[in-house]
Order: sequence, then structure tokens, then C-alpha cells
Amino acid sequence: MWCKIMRKKLIILIVLFCIFLAIGCVGNKTVTPEEAVTQADVATPTGEEATETLNMTEKTEIKEYTLEELAKYNGKNGTIYVAYQGKVYDVSSDSYLWKDGSHEGCTAGKDITEEMDKTPHGAEILKKYPVVGTLKK
Repeated sequence: MWCKIMRKKLIILIVLFCIFLAIGCVGNKTVTPEEAVTQADVATPTGEEATETLNMTEKTEIKEYTLEELAKYNGKNGTIYVAYQGKVYDVSSDSYLWKDGSHEGCTAGKDITEEMDKTPHGAEILKKYPVVGTLKK
């Protein structure tokens, strides 16, 4: 008797889940790569907001930053960049970790190659952040 009740409840749950999935998929349109675009709000070093629209099939150019340009992204205007081994990373998504422009002995808006080896987590952590450019020598 108990097994029959549990079996009925399981069937009801499966049916409800399928209905939920079907409702979520109604009206979704398949998008071709040519139609795909992404919009990202980009904070400029002056704190202004700008909207960028890119076609996903276009190649984006990697910007080359000087140390002076990199210094503008010290977190005081909302955007936080750091350079490590010639690559510039946008670590703004973890701005709470970079309070007052520093984190674990590393300073935002600078080349942290030498300091990174002294941090508890090491350079592996940078893999989760987007590379936005290279550091000009």
C-alpha cells in the first residue's frame, strides 16, 4: 500500500517537472551566431558608464596598457585592473576583496607579478578573471 502511494507521488512530481520545463522553453527562439550579440556595461576610468555592443563573430582587439594607464584602474572609480606576467586582468567582479585598492599585499592598478608569489592563493586565482589587455613594456 505504501509503495503505491509513493509511486503515485513520484509520477505526479515527474509530470509537474516536465510541465515546468515545457513552460520555460515556450517562446525561446534559436539564435544563430550571426545574430548573437552581447551587451556589457563598461565603467571607464573617469567613472562614466558606457554601453558596448559587439557582434560575437568579430575579433576583439586586446588593448595594450602602460603602467600610467593601468594606474587609472585602481578601484577608486569602480574598475579594478591588475597586471601579472604581462597580462592585464579585470578583477572588478570581486571589488569587495580589493577595498582601499589592495588585497593580500597586492595593489590595484599595478603590476603585481612580484607580489603575487607572496599571496596565500597564488597566481592560479587569476584564471577566473577576464584578460582585458597586455602590459606595455
